[in-house]
Parts: sequence; C-alpha cells; structure tokens
Amino acid sequence: MSNPGSISVQRAPHDKREHKRVRMALKSKLFIPAEGATVDCEAVDLSAGGAGVRCEDAPPLSAFVVLYVDGFGRYEAVTTRFVNGVVGLKFLVGESKRKRLVERLNRFVESGLVGVTRLRAHERVPKTKPLFFVRPNGEEIACEVIDISLQGLSLRTAGRPPVNELIRIGQTYGRVVRHHAEGVAVEFILADDVRAIA
Repeated sequence: MSNPGSISVQRAPHDKREHKRVRMALKSKLFIPAEGATVDCEAVDLSAGGAGVRCEDAPPLSAFVVLYVDGFGRYEAVTTRFVNGVVGLKFLVGESKRKRLVERLNRFVESGLVGVTRLRAHERVPKTKPLFFVRPNGEEIACEVIDISLQGLSLRTAGRPPVNELIRIGQTYGRVVRHHAEGVAVEFILADDVRAIA
C-alpha cells in the first residue's frame, strides 16, 4: 500500500485519458448492484472521469457499480479494465458533480484529505431548493434525507408510498422497502430494472 501522504498528479507520455489522475491510497467501498454485494477496496487513483481501485473480489468488466471514496463521496460508474490487480472505473456523472470532484481533487493535492473534508463541509450548507421524490403517478412529495449509503437512503417525509413502490429522486430510482417513524427507507435500483418492470 502506498503512503497516503504521497500525492502526485501525473499523465503517462502516451496516456490518452481526458482527465489527469491523482495518485492516492484512500479507503473505499464498491457496491455491485447486480450481485447485491459491497466490497472493501482502496482507491489508488482518481480523476474527474474515473478511478482505479484495488480490491480482492473484482467485479466483471462492463459491470455497473457504485464507488464510495472516503472524503470524496459516492460515484456511479462502469468497470472498464482490470490491470495488475487494479479495476478501472469510468464515472457516470453529470457536469456539476464532475466540477465538484475537480475542486476536491485540487484541494486534495494542496491540503490532503483535511482540505477535502473542509470543502465538503462548506458544500453541505443547506440549499434553498426543496427536495422531493416522484411517485409513478407523477405526484411530488417533499422529503429530507436522514442518511444515505451505497445501497439506499432513509427519508423524512409525511408521504408514505406503499412498500415495493418505485420512486424517483432526481435522476436516481429506488424502491420503498419499509416505513419508519419519520418516513420511508428506500433501496437504490438501476434504471434498466425500472424499464423492465414498467
């Protein structure tokens, strides 16, 4: 394992990557929805376009995965290669999230993980735009995120869709798996699964 304090930005002479990679050694988790499994791994490089992660149980190529990197957050991706024990991931993120990742990478290069943590804390200032989820009939219901993980999230809401109902939050789909005192628990599902059910 490389030293977490050893940071470098580099591009190999013949590297055709669009984004520069930042070398690191950060604890991470990789969620593989098709297998319903979460594995511990280590992010060895990260860029605005993807990542390289080292894990014992590597997912197959072209698999949809969700990567969570300590200090950086959660990124949907697809596996593109497996070389020398490192799984290559291509991120499936929008431009706004990509820009935030670039900011975090720059701060990481300048100040290490502490700088990224401070930047994320600043980003977490409550936004004025309300959050809501959308039911299959188009009804929008206001909610707040209580907590979130690679597998799903817990919402505080007065609305109580029935268990197993599919809902959408932004561009993310989920299935209501249970009700609790403050609202509902939701399990993330793939857009392809939504189309298959519809």
